[in-house]
Amino acid sequence: MPSIRYAGVFEIDYTVLSADKLRVTAYFVVPKPLPKAGRERIGSGTLSPRSLSRTFKVDAMVGPGRLRTGFAVSLTLTLELAATAVRVRANGTAKVAGKHFPGSPWRVDQCWPFDWPRAPARPLGKAQIAHVVVVMMENRSFDNLLGWLYAEQGNHPSHNIPAQTPPVFDGLEPARYWNPINAADVGKSGDEVPEERRAYVSAQARSPIVPDPDPHEQFRYMSYQLFGTQKPAAGEPASMQGFVVDFADAIRSSKQTDADRRLIMDCFSPAQVPVLSALARNYAVCDRWFASLPCQTWPNRAFVHAGTSCGRVNNLDKDLDDWTPPNPLYYNTPTIFNVLQDLGITWKVYADSIATPTLTRAQFVTQLGSPSLQGHFRGLTDFCNDAALGTLPSYSFVEPSFLEKNNDQHPPHDVTAGDRFLQEVWAAVSSGPGWRNTLLVITYDEHGGCYDHVPTPWGAIRPDGSKPQKPFGFDRYGVRVPAVLVSPWIEPGTVFRAPAVATEFDHTSILATLRDWQDLAVRAGGRWLKSRRVAAAPTLAPVLARSSPRTDLPDIPRPRAVLKAAPTLPDAPLNAIQSALLAAQLMGDDVTQEKYDKAVRQIARIRKQDAALARLERLGKGGARRGGKKSRVSE
Repeated sequence: MPSIRYAGVFEIDYTVLSADKLRVTAYFVVPKPLPKAGRERIGSGTLSPRSLSRTFKVDAMVGPGRLRTGFAVSLTLTLELAATAVRVRANGTAKVAGKHFPGSPWRVDQCWPFDWPRAPARPLGKAQIAHVVVVMMENRSFDNLLGWLYAEQGNHPSHNIPAQTPPVFDGLEPARYWNPINAADVGKSGDEVPEERRAYVSAQARSPIVPDPDPHEQFRYMSYQLFGTQKPAAGEPASMQGFVVDFADAIRSSKQTDADRRLIMDCFSPAQVPVLSALARNYAVCDRWFASLPCQTWPNRAFVHAGTSCGRVNNLDKDLDDWTPPNPLYYNTPTIFNVLQDLGITWKVYADSIATPTLTRAQFVTQLGSPSLQGHFRGLTDFCNDAALGTLPSYSFVEPSFLEKNNDQHPPHDVTAGDRFLQEVWAAVSSGPGWRNTLLVITYDEHGGCYDHVPTPWGAIRPDGSKPQKPFGFDRYGVRVPAVLVSPWIEPGTVFRAPAVATEFDHTSILATLRDWQDLAVRAGGRWLKSRRVAAAPTLAPVLARSSPRTDLPDIPRPRAVLKAAPTLPDAPLNAIQSALLAAQLMGDDVTQEKYDKAVRQIARIRKQDAALARLERLGKGGARRGGKKSRVSE
C-alpha cells in the first residue's frame, strides 16, 4: 500500500516502484465551504534519477477580479536520493469573494523521508547475504600485487579451503623465480642460463607506476609471455619464461628506449599495497584465480558480465592497440544485468567517474543502453550513500576511474591511487548497516603483461559456439590475477582454491555464485545465460564458512604515498579503455556501425589523454546547455 505524507493542506501518496523509482501523487485538501471541498488531486508522476523533479500547478479560482473564489496551488516535488526523501516546496492560496481563507496563503518547504526497499538476504554457503559487491580493477597479475603476501610466514597462511595440512600459499620466494633477459635463452633449462642473463623477481617495486611503458596485452604476445612462442601446441605446459623478452619488445614499440626490461619482474611488497594486502590477510584470497582468457580487457570483462566474449580475444581487430576504440557491436549478447532486470532483482553499476560513462554500459550498450536503465548506472558518491543508508542493491558492480583519476592500476597508472580507491570502497561497505550481510569481491580483469610464476592451465571450457576472432579453442585460461573476498562470514587468513577435481576459478565463478545465490537458473529459465563456462565454474559459497558473522572490524587505514611518485606525462597516449569511454560519449546509446566509424575518425584527431579530457569537458558543457546531464554517470 502507498504511504501518505502530509503537511496541513498538502498531501502526497507515494509508492516505491524499485530501488531508484518512486511514484507520487500530490493532493491539496480544499477547505469548506470552497467549491471542490475535500481532497483534490493536483498531479502525479514518477521520480527517478532520470526525472528528479516534478512541478504541479492548479488554478481553480472562479469569479471576476477582486471577488474571485476558489484556490490556486503550485507544488514541486524533488527526489533527494542521498537523504531518501522527497523535498516538498508548495504554495497555496484559498479565497472566498476575494478574501483569504483563514490560514491562507500556505507555504511548505520540507523533506519527507521514505524507505527504499532493502535487498533481501539469501543463503550463500553458511552466510546470509543481501549484497554482493564486485570491484574489478585493471591489468595486474597475482604475483605483481600479492606474491609476497605471506612471505614472512614462509607462505603458510592460517588455513586453506579446501583444507590442507600444513596450509600453503602459492606465493613468491627470494632468489627463486626469474626470466631470461635474451630471446635466445627462452626455453632453456635453468643451468643453461648464467646469472648475468637472468632477471629475478624483486622484493619490492622501484616505482608506483611500474611497469612503464604499458606491456603487451594482445593474445599473441601473451602466448609468448607464457610459452616462449606465439603458437603453443595444444596441451603444452606454460614455462612462464617470456615476460622479460616480450616487455623488451614493448619498450621498443613505445620508443621509451631508456626503460629497463627487468621492470616487468618488479613485484610490490605488502607495505606498498597496504589496503589490498590487509583485506587479503584479514579475510580470504584465492591463489588460483585465473583470467578467463589469455588476452585483453574487453574479452575478459565480457566473461564477468556475460560468461562469453562472443569469440573475441583482442580488444581490436588488429594485434596491437593504439588510440582506436573497441567496437561494442561485437558484444550483442545478454548480460547478468539483463537477467536480474527481468526478474526484478535490484542491481547497479557504479563508477568513480564524472565525465565518462561506465565501461560496462559502453561495452554492452546494445543490451544496457536503453534509457529505461539509466538509473542503474551511478557514481561512486552514490555508492557510498547507498552503502551508508543500507540501500545497496542485491548486486553491485564497481568500476574505478580509467581516465580522469587513473586509479584503475592499469600500468603505468599509480598503484597507490588504486589502493586508496579500494580503501574507499571498503570503508563504505564496512561502515554501513548492511555490512553483516555483504560479500565484497575484488579482482582484476587480466594480468596486463605483468609477471606471474604459476603456469597458466589448460582445460578451460569453451563457453559457446561463437566464431573465434583468431584460431583458438577457448581451452586455456589467462594468467593468475588477484581475487580477494571480504565478508564478516569469512575466517581471517583464508587462502582458497578450487578442489582438485573441479575446474579452476575464473571470472565466471562470480556469475555461477550469483546463479546459485539467487536461484537464477530456475527463476530465469530459458533467459539464464547459456555459457557452458558458467555452468561448470566453481562458486564462492565454500569460502563463506562461518556459522555466524564476525564482530571484529579490521583497521584498514587510507594508504600513504610510500613510493616515490613518478611524473605524469602531459602527452600520455590514450589506451583502448580510455578511447572506448570517449567513443561511448561521442556515440550515445543508439550505437550503429556508422556512428562507431565516425567516433574512430574523431578520436584519431585526439589520441592523447589530456586532449580526451578536454573534449569530454566540452561534451559535458554542451549537454548542460541543452538541458541534458553532464554524463551518464551521476555524482
